[in-house]
Amino acid sequence: MTQPLFDFDLKRVSRTHYITGKAAINFPHAGSTTGGWHFLSYFDRETGVSKVSLAGFHYPNTTDFFGGAGVIDVTDELAMRGWSEDGKRLFMADHYRAAADMVMKWVLSDSKHCNVEVADWFPSSETKQRLFEILNSGRPKLLDFDKLQKMEAWLSSQ
Repeated sequence: MTQPLFDFDLKRVSRTHYITGKAAINFPHAGSTTGGWHFLSYFDRETGVSKVSLAGFHYPNTTDFFGGAGVIDVTDELAMRGWSEDGKRLFMADHYRAAADMVMKWVLSDSKHCNVEVADWFPSSETKQRLFEILNSGRPKLLDFDKLQKMEAWLSSQ
């Protein structure tokens, strides 16, 4: 049986298994100028169904690459939007970490195409630089030479 692509509730969300991928990219973080376009595609309050990808389940656990960078407590922000999980703390990747997780998932896969849209998602040079800093922090831990070359080729194309 294949692994589901999403969790449809927030029961397994934790600091280790934080929300990442497109649900995190599209979460409207306060003060952020990136992401936040399609929040309702991932958090449907009317039905009470969320559609989230979790690190360590649907995405690789990238803690070895990026440490805790960009993993933030969003309990209060989600609660303001009507989402909570029986008083437990909820964690999500910020836009930079979510994109870095998406890139790392691609790097570790056999896929030829990366679906991270750097120019669209990170339109300013400052936001691009912040994403590249996170990605570069993980490069020394990418021990497979072919995977490292794949990442470096993608980075140089951006």
